[in-house]
Amino acid sequence: MTSIKKIPNVLGTRRGNALDQERDQFEKLQEASYRKAVSDEEVPIKMKHVRTLIIGTYTDKNAELFWRNVALCPPINTDVMAWKFCHCLHVVFRDGHPSVLRDSQRHLARIHDTGQHFQHLAHGYGRLIKRYCILLSTKLNFHQHHPRFPGTLSVTPDQLEAFAENDANNYFGLAVEMLEYMECILNLYEAVFGSMDPSRANSMTRSGQCRLAPLIPCIQDSSCLYDCIVRILFQLHKALPTDMLGGHRSRFYKQFVQLQQFYNNTRNLQYFKGLIFVPALPKDAPNFLVEAELRSHETPVVVVEEPPDTADTSDTLLIDTSEPEPPPIPPHPHLIHDHNGALAEVVAERESLIDALRLEVEGLRVDVTQTRSRAAHMEDQLRLRINDLESTIAELDSELVAEKQSKDSIMAQVEAAAASAEAVTHLAQEETRRRSAEEKFVKMKDVYQKLREEHISLIRSKAEMDKMLGVERESNLANQRAKEEASLTLSQLKAQASADSSANLTALLAANQERDQVQEQLAVITAERDHADKQMDALQNTISELKSQMENQACESSAQLTSVKTEWMGWVETCVAAVAENAETGVVQTLTLFSEETHKDIKCTPEFTLTYQTPVKTSLSPLVGAYATYREGDPQKAGDLIKFVVAAGQNVSAFLLYAKATSHASPNIEVAENLVSSLEEFGRSCAGTFRRIYQKETITDIVPLLEQFDRCCTLVMQCEDRSPGEEDLATQVQREMANMEAAIIEASQRFMAMLENSRAKDTGTQLEVNESLLGTCGDLMEAVRQLVLRAGELQQEVVTAGKSGASPREFYKRNHRWTEGLLSGAKMVALACQALMAAADQVVVGTGKFEEVMVASREMAASSMQLVMASRVKADRGSEKLKQLSSAHKNLSALTGTLVATAENCRDKVAIADKLDFSKLSLHHTKRMEMETQVKVLETEQQLVTERARLAELRRHHYRLAGEIEGLDDPTSVEAGSSDFLDQS
Repeated sequence: MTSIKKIPNVLGTRRGNALDQERDQFEKLQEASYRKAVSDEEVPIKMKHVRTLIIGTYTDKNAELFWRNVALCPPINTDVMAWKFCHCLHVVFRDGHPSVLRDSQRHLARIHDTGQHFQHLAHGYGRLIKRYCILLSTKLNFHQHHPRFPGTLSVTPDQLEAFAENDANNYFGLAVEMLEYMECILNLYEAVFGSMDPSRANSMTRSGQCRLAPLIPCIQDSSCLYDCIVRILFQLHKALPTDMLGGHRSRFYKQFVQLQQFYNNTRNLQYFKGLIFVPALPKDAPNFLVEAELRSHETPVVVVEEPPDTADTSDTLLIDTSEPEPPPIPPHPHLIHDHNGALAEVVAERESLIDALRLEVEGLRVDVTQTRSRAAHMEDQLRLRINDLESTIAELDSELVAEKQSKDSIMAQVEAAAASAEAVTHLAQEETRRRSAEEKFVKMKDVYQKLREEHISLIRSKAEMDKMLGVERESNLANQRAKEEASLTLSQLKAQASADSSANLTALLAANQERDQVQEQLAVITAERDHADKQMDALQNTISELKSQMENQACESSAQLTSVKTEWMGWVETCVAAVAENAETGVVQTLTLFSEETHKDIKCTPEFTLTYQTPVKTSLSPLVGAYATYREGDPQKAGDLIKFVVAAGQNVSAFLLYAKATSHASPNIEVAENLVSSLEEFGRSCAGTFRRIYQKETITDIVPLLEQFDRCCTLVMQCEDRSPGEEDLATQVQREMANMEAAIIEASQRFMAMLENSRAKDTGTQLEVNESLLGTCGDLMEAVRQLVLRAGELQQEVVTAGKSGASPREFYKRNHRWTEGLLSGAKMVALACQALMAAADQVVVGTGKFEEVMVASREMAASSMQLVMASRVKADRGSEKLKQLSSAHKNLSALTGTLVATAENCRDKVAIADKLDFSKLSLHHTKRMEMETQVKVLETEQQLVTERARLAELRRHHYRLAGEIEGLDDPTSVEAGSSDFLDQS
């Protein structure tokens, strides 16, 4: 339906000014880019069209024009258009203007209707479109609830904490929504990979790339979601009980395994290697019960490389004529005017050289731009990582200062016992009880400190009272002295009174009054002294009571600490017993699998089984020493014992399982039966050892157990199939490479012998022609030899890097398709060398044609390209051997072009020497020969067209037969590839 804004354009109304015309042109460009982006051709979407749409959102600062174009070209026309529309919309949501997410909320119904429209489509993209629409709806709902999150979901830890406002409730709801978001991404990934060929053979076809391209923004979203979910769950485990978060943990661990598989599968596909750097998740999921693991968490970094808009065809050229050397035989001075055609060919070659150099410069410019953008992105990521590490270092320094030695030892034991969920639970409960005991001890210590301070204050008050008592005593002594003086005065007065009583009666009365006052003062002082003595006795009683209370509290604290320590040792023993019992159960269950029918179909190689030889010995050997140390009463060594028991249980179970699978592949039934019986005996011995550990019995020696294990390893080595059979792929590869090298050496020697014979018997033009042709053929054979050497070195590097501990035979067997392509390339190179040698020999003898040499040289280039492509498939992009191989192939292509040019020049020279002597012809004969020559030219051109069509049909038939023989799954893709190859030839 045509919108109202488009009616003036349809009626042909002219714009009023330049701004209106510019706006009209902008809207037309946006509409054209949208139609090209969501075209119904089953090819991956071109990012240059999507970038134009993103720039349009920033120009308008909204998404109105984008959704108007969606209404003009609805995505429900075909399933391919709907799939590409979802991919385009996802990229616009991520990289478009921030208002795009807000403007797209009212178009949720259109997205939902698109998914409902195709959900019943049994083939094609129906199921994929339904899941992609659910993902886009979930993304819009998430950003509606949390508008502060950007479309790319890339946030720093500080921003995440600010968005959640450091609230446990906000963290809880945010974790639930992010887990649902991640689940939608993983459902889309499973649907995409489930709709493709299990062998991934169509990952480099257009249809396969069209299905895989939307996974790039999914990888970007999932990496940011994974980082945010990990940090949120660590924050939740700090604030909430662990039992409340069990559902979150189980859901995250399930998604962790799926996300790890998602990244590994996409990283191994050739299509993604040039477009995106897929991060690698850790081997084990983070343990949220251990807070210290947050420090080791690393944010996954995704780097997207922009693909070039124009395809690079330099690798698809079979013959490189970009730098042709001048022909070795210069033309005769008198015949320059008769070779205008040759000059035109030189001019055309120069123009092709200029075009090739221009394309190479443009490709290098695109590479430089990509490298700069990638470097800038990596610099930003490293800067953020450095800031994170600096903040983490600061937190670690502060925590290391605050923590105590006891906490460090307990945390080390908790981390050592984290492999068992039951042990972790017991240790966590023990840690809680220890903390409560420690809090009680701290409270008691505070009470003791208060009592001690009160005691000190009472002692100080007693000292002050002693000082006051001393002062009172001194004053009492002074009063006594005064009393004695008064009594002395009284006696004197009595003596005087006896002598003169009447005269001194008044003085006597005054003395009596003074005596009464002194006695009253003495009584007051005596009462004060008695009161001070009573206070001192009360203080001494209070001090004795406080001392007794402190002694009782100290005894209670020591008893509580003793009980906590005893309880902790009991939990440690429970953990050791649980781990040992779990190990015994695992070994017994593995032995029960020996009798399962489904396990008989599983086979394993002896080489892989023997990789467990060292781990089993390493875990079993120190088991006796660790158990003896633990039995001697050192509970601190329980962590080492738990570690060795868990490792021994896992390694022994895995060895028994794989050794049993190895016995299924043994050609000797007697050896297989002996191996099974030895494995059962070894398994029962290991189970008995674990049983004695959790029953607290004595383990005397581990040497008999190791001897049984060595006997099992010896029988595993005897299970290898040494019977003579058909030749393995590794031997075939070596034989074909040796045959190819021998054919090249033989061709080089034959060319040298032909050149020597020609120099001995030929003269003049024939000698020049033979020397030029054979010399160029010799240089070409040397280039082929260098190419074969580089291909062999690259092949050894690929086998060494890809066999992962297995033998080369197993590597070639696992990659049999690649091996067959390598064998085919080697055979074709050897046949091409023989064909070129035969063609050159016939030309030198005089019975052959120069065209046969040209065809043989082109066949040489084609076969060498097949060998190069077969070697390049498994090679690493940054390999130095691959660069050397590419350089050798470029040199070979240049020499092939030189050989073709040399053959053409030699043919022209021989023809000129044979046919250009017109000195005896009359005018009539000259005219008649000219007409006959024109007739021959027309006949030859028609014959050339016919032969080229026949050659094309023959090659198509050849590629079809080759595809059927080599077992290619899609013959149509082989025919399409052969057509492209013929067009380039």
